[in-house]
Amino acid sequence: MAVTVSAEVQNAWRRLTADSSPVSWIICGYPEGNTNTLEFKSEGEGGMPEFIENLPEGDIVWGAFKVVGVDDRGNTVSRRPKFIFVKYLPDTVPTMKRARAGGHKGAIKQVFDAHIDIEIENPSELSEEVIIQKLRAAGGAHAPTSYEFSNYS
Repeated sequence: MAVTVSAEVQNAWRRLTADSSPVSWIICGYPEGNTNTLEFKSEGEGGMPEFIENLPEGDIVWGAFKVVGVDDRGNTVSRRPKFIFVKYLPDTVPTMKRARAGGHKGAIKQVFDAHIDIEIENPSELSEEVIIQKLRAAGGAHAPTSYEFSNYS
């Protein structure tokens, strides 16, 4: 069954990806008893650590957060935002609900145009090391010298 992505979700994505916005993560999910509509749930300015803290224990979440790639080559410093799309399917969610949500990824990805995608069942699966590895694998030959996951300079 198709999913309807609310305008609030689209606006949250725009806030996250806007150059001048302090928003560094967003969380979206389904209203109680409805897995056919994706709605905006929350956002914050604390980067990946705060995103992880805000993942609900028993609900499916589609979210994203910002990581800044810093390329410091001495006389030149370049900073580029990278957006990480997260599909969070806790293993405590019933199998049929997880299966229905799984089919929504294509429609949701039309809004969440991120650099990399990650699927997790537990917040402990998100670490800076995992994100850096995936960003480097997805990037070209020129990799940033470091990444910032919060407190962006």
